[in-house]
Amino acid sequence: MLGVTILGAGAGPAWAQRGGKAKGGGKAQNCILLFMSGGMSHLDTFDPKPGAADVMGKTEVTKTNVNGEIISANLPQLAKHFDKLAVARSFNQRTGDHRQGVYKMRTSYTARPSILHPSMGPWAQKLLGKRHPQLPDSVTIGAGGDHPGRGFFDPSLSPLPIGNPDKGLQNSKPFEAWKRDAEEVKAEFDRRMDLMEKLDAGFREKYGHHHVQAYTAYYEETLQLLKSKDLKIFDLKEEPDAKRNRYGRTPFGQGCLLAKRLVKNGVRFVEVVKGGWDTHVDNFERVPELAMDFDRALSTLLDDLEAEGLLENTLVCVATEFGRSPIVNVNKGRDHHPGAFCGIFAGGGISGGQTFGKSDAKGVAVEKDPLTPEDYNATIAHALGIDITKVVYSPTDRPFTIATHHTQGKEIISDGQPILQFFS
Repeated sequence: MLGVTILGAGAGPAWAQRGGKAKGGGKAQNCILLFMSGGMSHLDTFDPKPGAADVMGKTEVTKTNVNGEIISANLPQLAKHFDKLAVARSFNQRTGDHRQGVYKMRTSYTARPSILHPSMGPWAQKLLGKRHPQLPDSVTIGAGGDHPGRGFFDPSLSPLPIGNPDKGLQNSKPFEAWKRDAEEVKAEFDRRMDLMEKLDAGFREKYGHHHVQAYTAYYEETLQLLKSKDLKIFDLKEEPDAKRNRYGRTPFGQGCLLAKRLVKNGVRFVEVVKGGWDTHVDNFERVPELAMDFDRALSTLLDDLEAEGLLENTLVCVATEFGRSPIVNVNKGRDHHPGAFCGIFAGGGISGGQTFGKSDAKGVAVEKDPLTPEDYNATIAHALGIDITKVVYSPTDRPFTIATHHTQGKEIISDGQPILQFFS
């Protein structure tokens, strides 16, 4: 923790078709982003095509608790929670490459070797300010080392990475072999910090650059957290076994529980990653297993947030880098398919029980109201009350907005637009 992340024919621009007053915009104080890494099949989850047997294979559909709406039978619990969900079925990407697709969903930008763009948590802290004096403003759970993190922002905006939610915040306590009383441990820790301060003082004095100061501030915040009682927030042993079991004793299930604990205690943005969705082989055996874990954890998270009075001000959203091909390959799997996929939103000012956009009869391409990763992130920003037109300059003095931008004369305009229908 001390370390220095095919549009449908004639569809037209999505933003031009939305309209309406966004009553719930800015209502969310927190965001839990659930990222389905690998490319979650839209056909086997939130956008099934019951009239296309050749496409659906073994996947069946089920009615939801909203009249006229169906989803895959792989999601029986979420079918009972559909009145809380707003499902967009018209997302598309220009790339079928995992790395580029994931990067685009997290940052709104295309990955380039010359710059690293910030992800949504750091953007929120940059534009809304830091909320908790000791806890980090954003946390990633199970994200691995490829997460864009703070991008070109200061180190102080870095998300705190958690690998295994069961282990919480690792390396945050003195080495157990010390076996000494608290005062002796504190004295030893303070001695080491004093020595580090003396070793670094000359460098900081000689190189008083803004980034050096930012790193120093980041370390100081980290040290404050290490000494804080807030560390127990990261410890899932504080939760009853019965609740932990309801979420599921999997990294994703426990990650969702940890995310709930974090936002409840002041962390603004938490991303939980569930991998394994790259189902080139045995799609109809693997997706039900993946969906079972996802279905249970998200349904429990929504129930838990609602029971504790947190759902109204916590945006819960589900993202993936692209969908899976309607054509079933020779290995009984589905290949990469950027032409159509889904994004899901709940809580935080979202009006549930509705859908937006449409893919065609076989889920090949977007037929109505196309959406992009930029629109996805603009929707998150809108829910959190972030101005998507706000321009921030990189260290090389290049302008950026939270949902990419283009220039119109001397004016910088955001490309992504929120799905305003979801807030009406």
